[in-house]
Amino acid sequence: MSAEKGAAALRFFIRPEDISQGAVLLSPEDGAHVCRVLRRRVGDSISLCDGQGTDYLGEIAEACPERTLVRIVEARPSRTEPSAQVTLYAGLSKGERFDFLIQKAVELGASRIAPFTSRYCVVRLEERDKAKKQARMQKIALEACKQSLRSRVVEVGPVLTFEQAVEEAAGYPCPLFLYEKENKRSLSALLRSGGAGPFAVLSGPEGGFSPEEAAFAVGRGLPSVSIGPRILRCETAPLAALCAILYETSNFDIGE
Repeated sequence: MSAEKGAAALRFFIRPEDISQGAVLLSPEDGAHVCRVLRRRVGDSISLCDGQGTDYLGEIAEACPERTLVRIVEARPSRTEPSAQVTLYAGLSKGERFDFLIQKAVELGASRIAPFTSRYCVVRLEERDKAKKQARMQKIALEACKQSLRSRVVEVGPVLTFEQAVEEAAGYPCPLFLYEKENKRSLSALLRSGGAGPFAVLSGPEGGFSPEEAAFAVGRGLPSVSIGPRILRCETAPLAALCAILYETSNFDIGE
C-alpha cells in the first residue's frame, strides 16, 4: 500500500503559488481540520492538489491548527478527472435534495453544476438570496471534491432561469434534455450513436417540465431523451444520466 493510499481519503486544495521551498502552509480552516478532525500528526501523509492538474503527496512537518506546514514529497499529473466533460443543468429542489445532488454529482465526476428555476420548481428565491445560496452550494461542492479526491474544484454556477439554462446547454456539442414524457428516444441509444462531449444534461425539478418548457428546449436544439420507464426523483435522474454518460465513455474503467 502506498503512502497516499494509507492516508485518509481526503484531499486539500492549494494554489501553485502557495508552494515555497518545497512546502506549503495550509489555510487556518484546513489546518484545523487536519489537526482537530483528522487528528493528523507530524510525519503523517496528506494529499494535496493545485486544482490545475497536479496532485501532490505531502508529509506534515508542523501540525497545529494555527500553523500546519506540509512538505511536498512528490508531484504528479492528476488522474482522477473524467475524460468526458458533463455539465448538469438541474432544476432547484427543496430541502436537502439539491445538496445531495451536488455532493453525488461531484463524487461521480460532473464537471460543472448549473442550478435553475422553472415553472414547477417548489423553491423560489428572491434575487437578494441567490448569491448566498450559490456560496452555500459551492461549499458543498468543494467538500465533495476533497472527499472524492477530485483534481479540480467543481463550479456551482449562479441560479439561472429556465430559458438561460436552455440557451447555455444548447451551446454544447452534446446537449441532452431529460424529459419524463419522452417515449421514443432513450439516453442509452443516443449515447451509443456517438458523441464524445462535452455534454450538457438538462434535468427538471420535483414537478418536471411543462409542455411549453419542453417545446422550448427541443426548439433550441436539445434532443429529448428518456432514461427509462420508471419515474425517478429529481435528484436521482441527473445522476443516472451522468453515470450512463461516464460508463459509455469508459470513465468507470480502472486506470493503469
